[in-house]
Order: sequence, then C-alpha cells, then structure tokens
Amino acid sequence: MASALFFSAGRQDRVTFVDKGVEKCALKSGDRNGDGVLSREEADALEVLNLTPYRIDIFEVGSYADLKQFPHLKQVWLGDSEVQELDLSANYQLEMVCVQSEALKVLTLAVGCAPKLAMPNREGELVVRRKYSENDPNSIWYR
Repeated sequence: MASALFFSAGRQDRVTFVDKGVEKCALKSGDRNGDGVLSREEADALEVLNLTPYRIDIFEVGSYADLKQFPHLKQVWLGDSEVQELDLSANYQLEMVCVQSEALKVLTLAVGCAPKLAMPNREGELVVRRKYSENDPNSIWYR
C-alpha cells in the first residue's frame, strides 16, 4: 500500500506537457537527475529555456502554453513557429525574451515585467501588451 501512495505522489509531482517540442527542450535544460521526466521542483528551478531548433536537433513548437509551468523563467528563446499570439504573463520574472519567429505578432507580458526584447533576423512589428499576473506576489501593488 505504501508503494502505491508513493507512486501516486510521484505522478502528481511530474510536469505534463501539451507540446512535444517544449517538452524536449525543457527536459534538455531542466532534467537535473536525468530520469527523463521533469519534476515540479526541476520546473520551478528552470531559469533559461531555449526553444530554437539546433542543426542536429530539429523540432517544431506548435504551442507555448507549457511556458506558464515555469514561474521562475528569466530567459526564453523563441524559435520559428506559426504561433501568432503569445501570453508570457505567468512568467513575471523574465529578464530577456528573444523572438525569432516572423509569425509572432502579439506578445503579452506581466505588468511590472520589463524584459529586454531581442529580435535577431526578424522583420515586422511586434505588439507588446501588459496583463496582471496571478503568479506575481507583487501584482497587488500594480493594480
């Protein structure tokens, strides 16, 4: 009976992903113990996530919804995708966002979050919107 409880608790601690490309990159960056799964503790510790394809590691990102699972993310590198709008307001600690996708038109950030925006090899405008973050303990001061 104790082993069943342990197994159940372990499954709740595991981060599940919508997008396989995001999962692949998150595991590459954050799976500290090498067990092939990302625990809640490992996700909370992840500060840099590079979602740009490498020459030897090709993948596509169809959804960035999984990024809200990384509350302490400080840097995110967004590669080419078909996503047109992206809400990063849950990532209120961002210090840098690198956007390479031409398709991305609207980026939503948390109020009070002012990351450096880098847009190498990108042409066209990017609209930045602000939204209060439910994750940010300081957001009460922004309202």
